[in-house]
Amino acid sequence: MKYAILRIVTAAGERALASFAEFKSIAALFLQALHGCFRPSRALSASFFAQISRQLIYTGVEAIGLVGIIAFFCGVTIVLQSMTTMPQFGVTEYFGNILVVAVVRELGPFFTSLVVIGRSGAALAAHIGTMRVNKEIDALEVMGIDPVHFVVVPALAGMTLSMICLNCYFDMIAIVGGLVIANVTVQVPFGIFLGKVLDALSWKDIILSSSKGLVFGAVTAVVSCWYGMAVDNVRAVPQAAIRAVVGSMVVTIILNIVVTVGFYAR
Repeated sequence: MKYAILRIVTAAGERALASFAEFKSIAALFLQALHGCFRPSRALSASFFAQISRQLIYTGVEAIGLVGIIAFFCGVTIVLQSMTTMPQFGVTEYFGNILVVAVVRELGPFFTSLVVIGRSGAALAAHIGTMRVNKEIDALEVMGIDPVHFVVVPALAGMTLSMICLNCYFDMIAIVGGLVIANVTVQVPFGIFLGKVLDALSWKDIILSSSKGLVFGAVTAVVSCWYGMAVDNVRAVPQAAIRAVVGSMVVTIILNIVVTVGFYAR
């Protein structure tokens, strides 16, 4: 019994040390990529902006349809649930506050990050992993090109910008969805509903939502790139994609709590 407990403790300790080592390595990659964002290589300037554009198209533009559908039905669901409960307490005028609290502060950034992680994060990890297996990363190093500047920095910049824009888009579509269902079901005029939402919305909410988009986009890009870079054989490519998705989700949930507490727990 004693040896069994010792093995469990030893395994837990080894896993904890391995996780800490991964965290340090990911943090180091993030700092290198952040430095590269503010000091891009002049020799790679044309390729740098072309890769950012491709990342913006894939992560942002191509996800507009999916994000819009999720956002619309999210706003519809929140308002429908509110309409079944709020009249019992005589607070039907707080539809706008519910949308701001639920969508702008929390659900918008979180759902948007889930879409980006599932689509772009997994694809980015698999793409970089394939580059690693095909020796393309080694070829860049042989040519004297820093893989972080060539691969990670454009992904970080493009995915972060896409996340911020998709987050704002999600919030607007969710508000429109709530507005439509409120008008159809209880005949709340568009102007009154929109006025309630704007009255409830503050600059602090906008800054919080944008900050979450910035943080979640950067985390997804760096974590996905790190797991892709860590691939050493073909069979590890799908595993890297799965680990990138899981790791990005875990870090996103933790940072979501941290950022929210930092803004409102005062």
